Amino acid sequence: EGGMFVTNDADLYETVLTLSNHGRSRVQTKQFWPDMVGFKYKISNIQAALGCAQMERIDELISRKREILKFYKSRLNNLPGLKMNPEPDGVLNGAWMPTAVFGRDSGVTAKKIRMDFSKENIDARVFFHPLSSLPMFDDVGKNVVASDISGRAINLPSYHDMSKSDLERVIDVVQRRHAKTRS
Repeated sequence: EGGMFVTNDADLYETVLTLSNHGRSRVQTKQFWPDMVGFKYKISNIQAALGCAQMERIDELISRKREILKFYKSRLNNLPGLKMNPEPDGVLNGAWMPTAVFGRDSGVTAKKIRMDFSKENIDARVFFHPLSSLPMFDDVGKNVVASDISGRAINLPSYHDMSKSDLERVIDVVQRRHAKTRS
């Protein structure tokens, strides 16, 4: 069931919009950065229909995502210190988001490589911020691993229709940044 919200209070309207978008304000410039604890329960009939259609081809989509992750790994695993999504024995990684985590001594930072991708007009996504770093939660200074990883990791593009040349462009950016910071 849907609901309706009506108000003439501009501040309340912005708060409700922020709450209904995972707590992310419309004016927030940081990607995936919520300003408060929020929610996202809404789904339209069209979204539901698309979801059903995607479920009918879920095996095909996961297979392609796994191919993309495998391709990235085959070309990037030779870079010293770089790690990608693990797949322990008995686990099948759905490869939703291929993540490259650069070694502490590599000199690669998430900020630097995002700028490299931006210059090449490639949409790479930030690795998720630790929840304790968000303003609506108490800071937990002991989360040193999560804080450290988010500063040196990047989620690589993995749209299922990416061509081999698209993937090569992404790999080239990663390899150039890795070489640049190691020299």
